[in-house]
Amino acid sequence: MRTLLSLLSLLIVFGLSACGGGGGSFGPSALLQGRVVLVGTGQPPNPPATVIVGAQRVQTSTQEGAFQLRVPLNATQLIVRTPGLPDFTFNLPPLQTGQTVDLGDLYVGSQTISVQGRIVDALTQQPIGDATIALLGQRALSNSTTGRFTLNGVAYDPQGILDPEGEVQKDGYIPRRFLADAPVIDGVMDVGDLLLLRQTDDNPPGQPGNVRGVVQVPASDAVGVRIDIYSPPGASVPNESVILSQANGAFQLWLLPAQYRLVFTKGSRIAERTVTVTSLTQEIDLGVIQLQ
Repeated sequence: MRTLLSLLSLLIVFGLSACGGGGGSFGPSALLQGRVVLVGTGQPPNPPATVIVGAQRVQTSTQEGAFQLRVPLNATQLIVRTPGLPDFTFNLPPLQTGQTVDLGDLYVGSQTISVQGRIVDALTQQPIGDATIALLGQRALSNSTTGRFTLNGVAYDPQGILDPEGEVQKDGYIPRRFLADAPVIDGVMDVGDLLLLRQTDDNPPGQPGNVRGVVQVPASDAVGVRIDIYSPPGASVPNESVILSQANGAFQLWLLPAQYRLVFTKGSRIAERTVTVTSLTQEIDLGVIQLQ
């Protein structure tokens, strides 16, 4: 009995040392998790996709598109391979031992495009460098001198029903969301200048915007209402667009001092409002806006 117990103890010790502290055969590791989603529908692919990092691979779940994959710390890229679609490559952040990294939603589609633009300070109109731009799982930094950026390998479906939304983040600035819905020309979408507002004592404390209201849609909720923001009011192309995600229709916008025309649409229903902003600390309540 003692000999058997000793042998079991040796096997357990050997097994633990071979695992490299839980890192698998490749030593120290990190755990990646996220979802793979079709850009055209917002649904997971079925048949499932395969997530590949080096020699490690795993299939996504058919219900949610979720995955978890343990990878070595020197991994820098992740590949999503989906039947019938091109491969999509996503850059990984620096990894640390034992870390769990949530990559969020990684989008795939029938085509890939490049998305470009420029990050600009809303007040000084100067370019902002080293801002992080994220869109459909792809990430890039704006150029330190020009503020320009290019996101390569972005999923695109010309028949898609979604308006892809991205985000810009930079220390000292209020995060900014934007819609990537400009025309695609020769495989490139130019979203133009994306304005960032500094975090200062002049910002209304605890408020995500200085213009607010509530949109009501007869016989429907407000999810999916699009707000197109035109400045000056007579402009033919909106400076920015926002999609509402709350059923109650409540919204708040950051608008710089200027005159604006706001166009609210859902399906064939529409409403318009004009507004003049004179100060960042001025809070404007547009009240109830009912689409007709």
